[in-house]
Amino acid sequence: MKRRTEERGAGTVLVLGIIGVVLVLTGGLAALGAALNGRGAAQSAADLGALAGATALRNGLDACGTTAVAVARNGAELTSCGVVGAGVVRVEVRREVTLPGQWSSRGAAHAVARAGPRAPDTLDELAGPLTAGRASGPGSVARGYRNGRIPDRALCELSFAAGQRLRCDAAGAFEHLNGAYRAAFGRDLAVRDSYRSYEEQVAVAASRGALAAPPGTSNHGWGQAVDLGGGIQYFGSAEHGWMAANARAYGWTHPAWAGTGGVKPEAWHWEYGTGG
Repeated sequence: MKRRTEERGAGTVLVLGIIGVVLVLTGGLAALGAALNGRGAAQSAADLGALAGATALRNGLDACGTTAVAVARNGAELTSCGVVGAGVVRVEVRREVTLPGQWSSRGAAHAVARAGPRAPDTLDELAGPLTAGRASGPGSVARGYRNGRIPDRALCELSFAAGQRLRCDAAGAFEHLNGAYRAAFGRDLAVRDSYRSYEEQVAVAASRGALAAPPGTSNHGWGQAVDLGGGIQYFGSAEHGWMAANARAYGWTHPAWAGTGGVKPEAWHWEYGTGG
């Protein structure tokens, strides 16, 4: 009887030992997976940042400022940025990584990427804009692209408004404007519309008639206009008053035609780099 008891005890110890080994291996695999995921996310942020910076550089805009916005939007931190060749942007990024389980700790994944000129994909990308629209000034149009035909790689998505995209310099300025607005109201700007493709402009014109800009001429098609909600869409609201007093400092204006005495009053419509 005593021998059987000892055997059961030894068996229990053996089972517990096997379970311990399994837990250690499982935890190690989880930690390894988290590290690999962090490294992949860092590389993705670096690749997208370099691409955004190279596009901005090609359009005569601030390459590293645009890169910083794109990298931050993808959850990483820009640690180095520079132009290292004819139109080539090199970036280095850092992304925090948390390892789970008994390896629970915080570390960082680093990644490097470069991006530069390449041949255009389509005739649309070779063609100049169909019209100058209402915009004016340096960088007022996405050079080399027609209104409503700007490819995704030449646009930047807003970090606080999923799916809303603008020309990258306009997006960077709008991110700063949003930070000031959030400090004043405790919430982000409510973006209802931003860049519109030519097809989207056609749809808007079909539904709104003369109230909409002719397709191919809207500043939405240049990626430098937004339609806002959250109270800003109402003349006389505190939110609209704040925008009227502060937006210009960030390059954003409410055009005269959209004002209370304008030809098409639209409290919600704001533009970047058009002079108002």
